[in-house]
Amino acid sequence: MKKILSIAMLSVLISVFSMSAQIDRTKAPQPGPAPKVEFGDFEKFTLDNGLRVIVVEDHERPVVSFGIRFIVDPFVEGEKAGKSSFFGDLWSKGTANRTAEQINNEVDFLGASFATSSGFIGFTALSKYTDQMMDILSDVLYNPTFPQEELDKIKDQALGGLQMSKSSPAAVISNIQTATVYPKGHAYSDIMTEATVNAITVDDCREYYESYIIPNSAILVIVGDMTLEQAKDICQKYLSDWKEGEVITYDDPAVNRPEGIEVVFSPKDGAVQSTIRMMCPIDLKPGSEDAMPLTIANAIYGGGDFAAKLMKNLRETKGYTYGAYSSVSSDLISGTFYALADVNGNATDSSFVEMRKELQNMVDGDYTEADLKKFKTIYAGSFSRSLESSDQIAEYAYMIERYGFPEDYYATYLQRLDAVTMDDVRRVIAKYFDPDNMYWFCVGDPSVIPALAQYDSDGVVVELDFEGKPVEHKEVAADVTVQTVFDNYINYLGGRELVEGIVDMTEQMDMNMQGMTITTVTKRIPAQKAFSQVQSMGGQEVSSVKLVNGKMTVASPMGSQEITDPAQIEAMSADLYPVPEIFGAEGYELAGIEEVDGRDAYKVKSSASGVTVYDYYDVETGAKVKSIESAMGQSVETYYAEYQKTAYGIMYPAVLKMLVPQAGEMEARIVDVRINTGLKAKKL
Repeated sequence: MKKILSIAMLSVLISVFSMSAQIDRTKAPQPGPAPKVEFGDFEKFTLDNGLRVIVVEDHERPVVSFGIRFIVDPFVEGEKAGKSSFFGDLWSKGTANRTAEQINNEVDFLGASFATSSGFIGFTALSKYTDQMMDILSDVLYNPTFPQEELDKIKDQALGGLQMSKSSPAAVISNIQTATVYPKGHAYSDIMTEATVNAITVDDCREYYESYIIPNSAILVIVGDMTLEQAKDICQKYLSDWKEGEVITYDDPAVNRPEGIEVVFSPKDGAVQSTIRMMCPIDLKPGSEDAMPLTIANAIYGGGDFAAKLMKNLRETKGYTYGAYSSVSSDLISGTFYALADVNGNATDSSFVEMRKELQNMVDGDYTEADLKKFKTIYAGSFSRSLESSDQIAEYAYMIERYGFPEDYYATYLQRLDAVTMDDVRRVIAKYFDPDNMYWFCVGDPSVIPALAQYDSDGVVVELDFEGKPVEHKEVAADVTVQTVFDNYINYLGGRELVEGIVDMTEQMDMNMQGMTITTVTKRIPAQKAFSQVQSMGGQEVSSVKLVNGKMTVASPMGSQEITDPAQIEAMSADLYPVPEIFGAEGYELAGIEEVDGRDAYKVKSSASGVTVYDYYDVETGAKVKSIESAMGQSVETYYAEYQKTAYGIMYPAVLKMLVPQAGEMEARIVDVRINTGLKAKKL
């Protein structure tokens, strides 16, 4: 017996060594064919009213999510752009049985979450609370009241957001792209403005609800701790009485496609960076056979990692930006392809040139089989990991149902990805990448316009404002100079005699931030070149800056230090004078007329010590209404409003609205202005 086992073992070893001898270990083994994946389990059924339901069971946690998604054919909102969004926000703000506060309290008590939007209503909760949450959902679904006071709050928030968006290059470039690519009457042509926000009514929201919130144009996705039979019972109980309606569809005109290079610009005075986007609309439907090879082509160009062409060129080689990216997106109406970056202002035109060059390199075949394999491997890994999530499986199931994909669309994903060849990539690049016919969108300082104009096919740069309307360049009358603008401003304040009579000034400004009041007290003695600014919060001093006899000190609870940098001292010295216009127009430039809050204003530019300032003065009244200060890569906009007469007799703005990068909009009130009270420099 022992001898038989030894002979058997020997034969196995010989077999193993024989196979090893035939393997060339200097070459990587060839991968096998991509498998057909085991797509996650999900079930489907349809209620009599046409509501389609997808159930993805996941019993690892006692949690369930219900989400009804509405399939609404995009339509033109026009003069009421934003109404669908407002409907979504208002929908859950009250029913015939519950106020908004009661809905929030009930949801919070159950430890759940509940949300609505123009195309969604749903919740996530512990599965034992499904009935309670479905009672709330069905109440909102069937009995919304659309309270006027809640709509007013939503509109106020939207108006505040719009004000902030005006200083956001990303928001501006999105608007000018919309205005350029999508003609009037196209579903994607809407731009929300203050006028459209103010025009939206409760009746508009109710009309949207009655037109589009119907079961036969919706898909309910249930994910979590619930069986198919339980799902059928709960849907029958709460959703079977929901009446079906007419499915409304629309036709859209063709999009505007670029003919040659078309440069579209929106001015952001003082911007040291330019936000740029090279873009073209494309006809790419969800599920298209072109989608996968085009995704890989885009990844090589700019949609992948730090090795993508755009990133290597614009960031690593040129140093124009921290990041440059590209994207392709499919859509039933109009897909998009674009490349984007925030670049140094003095490299605006060069950045576009490099983007175009790298796109041309793609057309010329400057990529390899290794690039293809790399991204096929990345996407295969990402897809395989996604199958571990029941939420992602539900999303895939929804996509199959929503767009009519084949039932095995995701089960065969890896096979289709593996089958993508270099010829496929070449084909889609030739079809979708056209470097000679692109829109070049830019938001930046107007000084970059001449450099961009040389690349525009007709040499004319189209200038649009935040709302996508043409920028009107109004001519300044021949007799208007910087000095006359300053004189009118000084006269508005109360006259030269009053302004020149300011010996000292104390100003208190209060600003609310996160429930706390920050008080800033600024004192000036111009003739003695003495200045101080102290900030306090809750009665406690948090910082101070003082400039006396040419010595500048900065203090905080951590201690104080003297500032010796001449540039910083010079910058602080500029704040010594409450009305610097009194010293005349030298060093200033009249840069034209622009609108500020719907009124014409003269724009005056100045630059010193690396700081560029644009000041705007109302053409009719002479008042300073806005300033933009740019330095160290950042721009701060300040709006001056509600001028009032001080006890001294001079006019002074009571409200300052500031748009600060990253912080957003902040409002401050000047609560006290005292002039010529006998301040002494040594007591500042």
